Amino acid sequence: MGKYFGTDGVRGRAGDVLTAEMAYRIGRYIGAYKGHRKILLGRDTRLSGPMLSSALVSGILASGSDVYDLGVTTTPSISYLVSRFDFAHGIMVSASHNPFYDNGIKVFEENGEKLSSAIEDEIEAYMVKEEDDLPLATREKIGLYVNGASLKEKYVAWLRSMAPKAQDISLLVDLSNGSASEIVPGLFENLGYKATYINGKPDGTNINRDCGATHLEGLKEEFAKGGYDLAFSYDGDSDRFMGLDPKGRLIDGDAAIYLLALALRKEGRLKKDKAVLTVMSNFGLRKALEEKDIAYEIVPVGDKYVQACLKKEGLSVGGEQSGHVIVYDYLNTGDGILTSLLVLKIFVEYPEIFAKLDDFRVYPQKLENVSFETRKDLEGALSSPKLQEAIKKAEEMLGRDGRLLVRPSGTENLLRVMAEHPDSSICYKAVETVLASIKE
Repeated sequence: MGKYFGTDGVRGRAGDVLTAEMAYRIGRYIGAYKGHRKILLGRDTRLSGPMLSSALVSGILASGSDVYDLGVTTTPSISYLVSRFDFAHGIMVSASHNPFYDNGIKVFEENGEKLSSAIEDEIEAYMVKEEDDLPLATREKIGLYVNGASLKEKYVAWLRSMAPKAQDISLLVDLSNGSASEIVPGLFENLGYKATYINGKPDGTNINRDCGATHLEGLKEEFAKGGYDLAFSYDGDSDRFMGLDPKGRLIDGDAAIYLLALALRKEGRLKKDKAVLTVMSNFGLRKALEEKDIAYEIVPVGDKYVQACLKKEGLSVGGEQSGHVIVYDYLNTGDGILTSLLVLKIFVEYPEIFAKLDDFRVYPQKLENVSFETRKDLEGALSSPKLQEAIKKAEEMLGRDGRLLVRPSGTENLLRVMAEHPDSSICYKAVETVLASIKE
């Protein structure tokens, strides 16, 4: 990772860590990259979105490229439209599930995939220069600004084509006061779905605030009142999905992958009978897939690693427990709205598969984060013989029915210690064994 670009673009406190000047510079570079081209732009509902979007637009136009501005939209819509309508790049202004005061800039390549690290390095080198040495467009070479609302409708039409026909089903939908507020109500109404919406009135500061895919308490409370068959929840930019089944049981990313893998196999479209999981996927998902004779690949945390594995291995479905789910034949990034429609399709058309959620047992989990003052301290602790001995001892406790994960955070000086096992007390003992060694 560079100075500005992390695992998911540039992200930070808007107006402080992420400034309009930085956005302008990113726009300037993307607009100048390979000459006059078309750039797609979107944002979520954050208060700082128009500020950063306007700065990006100014930079792109000043470099001589054209901007097609979708306004408020979802991150997956950018990936979908860029890859299908001859855009050089797509840019999304969003900090996903973060609070409103954060924001981010995520750039997509012309194939809808995230920007390569090589180009990120080039942009960073330009951003730190004192002088702006890129040529400025003049006269008729200045870029054109275009309202892209009609393009957004093409994305919505595609979602509509993926949805099951209307049924006598009642849905509860948490819009997270984010991008889904712009897309989902009109989409579901057009499809004839009966839906009740919560957290669908964004004011710039309430995105993700005690709602959405990362804060499910309100959804669960409303669902428990009765009268609903299923519940859906999205995060701020709608690339994550979480849901509740008729019993109020959580359908997270792991459960969605399990259902989708079974449905795709029934349709003869689960390539190599294999899915892609991350190291954070619940151990119960591995066991459930094994019982259904479905293999899996394990990759590091991050949807970009899931996407890269799906592409390299020619596979169909994968994702993260957090709700990023990729069905690669449809889209090469996670799309929370698409995932919810596919889960609904399984519920309606394959009830026998949906019922197999009963076979998916979520293993008890214990997770602790240990903070270190410096990265050097963290790495020193991780390589300690005492810690390695403790890890071995904890793994012996867990045996073949559980697992231990000890990994450094990619963004903070934290060491994450996680254990999973059918017996929660064994989870706790395994984690405490590792923590005691670290404290020593």
